[in-house]
Formats: sequence, C-alpha cells, structure tokens
Amino acid sequence: MAAWWKSWKQPVVPTDSELEVGIQQLREKTPVPTIWMFGKTGSGKSSIVRYLTGAESATVGEGFRPETRASKRYDFPDALDPLVTFVDTRGLGEVDYQPDEDIERFSKTSELMVVTVRVADHALECLLQPLRRIRKQAPQRPVLLVLSCLHEVSDAIDISEGEDPFETRPLAATANVPAGAPDERRPSVPENLQALIDEKLAQFAGLHDVVVPIDLTRPEDGFAEPNFGGQRLKHTILEFLPLAYRQSLLTLNESDRRLSSRQKRARWQALASSALAATAGAVPLPWVDIPAVLGIQAHLAVRIAKIYDQEITTADWTMLSSAAGSRIALRMALREALKFIPMVGMAVGAATSFAFTYALGMTWDWYFASKRGGRVPSVASLKQVFAEQLKRGNELWRAT
Repeated sequence: MAAWWKSWKQPVVPTDSELEVGIQQLREKTPVPTIWMFGKTGSGKSSIVRYLTGAESATVGEGFRPETRASKRYDFPDALDPLVTFVDTRGLGEVDYQPDEDIERFSKTSELMVVTVRVADHALECLLQPLRRIRKQAPQRPVLLVLSCLHEVSDAIDISEGEDPFETRPLAATANVPAGAPDERRPSVPENLQALIDEKLAQFAGLHDVVVPIDLTRPEDGFAEPNFGGQRLKHTILEFLPLAYRQSLLTLNESDRRLSSRQKRARWQALASSALAATAGAVPLPWVDIPAVLGIQAHLAVRIAKIYDQEITTADWTMLSSAAGSRIALRMALREALKFIPMVGMAVGAATSFAFTYALGMTWDWYFASKRGGRVPSVASLKQVFAEQLKRGNELWRAT
C-alpha cells in the first residue's frame, strides 16, 4: 500500500481495485457492522433504516439489492465504502419460508439482529419459529426486540408528547428513588399498551436481549415527536458495534435536513472513510498504517470531487496541503511515537485518523461546493474551515 503515495502533496490516488484490496485487509480485522433486520412487512424496518442513516425513502428503497432468495442487503452509503450494512429478510409471513439459507449466510457475518414487531400484532408464529432456530444457532449474537407503532394502541394519547416513559430507570438509589424502582416522576404508560408490551415480552422470552419501544411516524401524522424512541434505539445499537464505527453512526442524521443532496452524500462519504481510517489508525505498529490512511484520504477527496462534478488538479492538492499539511505531519509524528506505548498508542492512532480524515473530507466538501458555485476559496479560508472541522472531528470521536 506504500505505493499509493509519493508524498502528501502529490498523492498517487489508488484505483477502486487497489483500494478494495487494502480495505479488505482492514475489514478482516474490524468488519463493517452488519445489522440483520428481521420482521414482517410493515413492522417498521425501512423506517428504522431511514432514521438511523438520514437517507430519503427512495434512497433506502433503491439501495437494497438481492442477497439470498429470501433476503436483500443495503450497504450505506454505498458498496465500496460502506459505513453500515443492513440485511432485510423478506420471506417472513410466507408459508414456505425456510431460514436455513439466511442462517448460513448471516449468522457469522452479522453483529446484531433487530427484530421488529408491531406492538398490536398477534399473528407472530411465522416470526417466532425461525427466530428460535436462529437464536439457538448463535445465542451469543445480541437481539434487539423493537416494538413499533405504539400510537395504534395508546387510547388516543400522544405518548410522544412530554417526557419519554420508556427512558431507563435509575440503576442506583437516589435520595428520591430507590434502586430499581419505577420513577414516579415519569409519565405512566397507558394500561392497554403496557399489557401488549408485557405480552410480547412473554412471547419472545429467551429470544431477545433488549427491548426498545419506538414510534417512528411522519411529520404529517401530527404527533408531537415523529421520531419517538429513535435516540434510545440508536444508542442501544451503538453499544453493540465496533468503536471505530460508533462515532460515525451516532451523527449520521445530525442536521441532515439543512443539507443539500450533494452535501449529504459528501458527509456520508466523509463519515464512512473516517471510520475506515480509524480502523487502520489503530494498527499497533509505528508507521505501518500511514500509507493506508493516506490512501483512504486520497480516495475520499476524489469521490467528493465527483459528487460536485469536479476534477482534482495539482493546484487543488496544493491548496489543501497548504491548509492542512503541517498539522497532519505533526499529528502523525506524535501519534506514531505514542504507538510505542501499548493501548495508548492504539487509541491515539484511531482517534487521530478519524478526526483528520473527517476534517479533510468536510474541507474538501466546502472547497468543491465553493468551486462549483464559481468561488475559489483562499488558503486562509481553507485553514479556518479545516481547523473548525478538525475540532468537530475530535468532538465526534469523543461523543461515545
């Protein structure tokens, strides 16, 4: 991989095939998280994917492609540089569905199962039967039971209005609340909804590790919080994913509504490359990972340029290297020196690679957006943007 770069100012950008070989080596160490979505049609799987990624409905729908006879997969944001992969089992509810092929394909590659169930659905044997087999085959894999469509049974009460009654109760005793006791200060769950939740917990006993009630609706439906329970679900999922990917997934749909389509795609690309660079940066051997990280960053620049219909020139490389080059050299040297200290060096390497790759990606985004709009940024403005995005990259890494 050292052949990818002659120097930071004159990068030899890897081809897709060259990058894929290097990426595959990294992913053997820290695979891209794969989430197995398991539920009947209409139980909220696509809504969860939309919420977690911030992608539009059409993007999610078109992104899924066949994987087995009864399943399809969605690499987000794309198949070359995915940040997360979703696998959706489609055959549930069909009388001839057999889980054998899916078990064989996904049991060793998926880190997490998300089982989606409409809280008022009583016809669940088609889901329970294959889930028992899957759980028996891989009992160590975490299973999240997500109970959806809460508004259908809440007695016309908007459960999303006000405080969330499903937020975690205190585990330790406080002056007002004993350990493990319900917090009387929180609103209560409607009686009929609680009864259905208890029913589902009994039905899925031994088949799940965590239960997360959610109600993802559309703004036009008129509920106070359209993404009720979404943050609880996201943080629960993050607990089961590799560290290098948590920071990126945590912020995927943050402020997306204010961004243009090109800005969203560029941001997704920056986050995906940052997570991958963090994986490379955690290599505990001094200087071994630098060609890999620089290759990822060079490829990121090319891909963001394409998003804005731009070609990278020597002048472009010179502009950004002037704005960021000395900072990168200093941080790289410090980080690699620290790698002689076990564990500390690995943490510093991952954090630095993540933050710098994120800052570079977002600076490229601003740079090419400006050029496409007919403005040529100055080196001084690039330095300011890079410094701001580097600070943001460090904040994202520390967020979890």
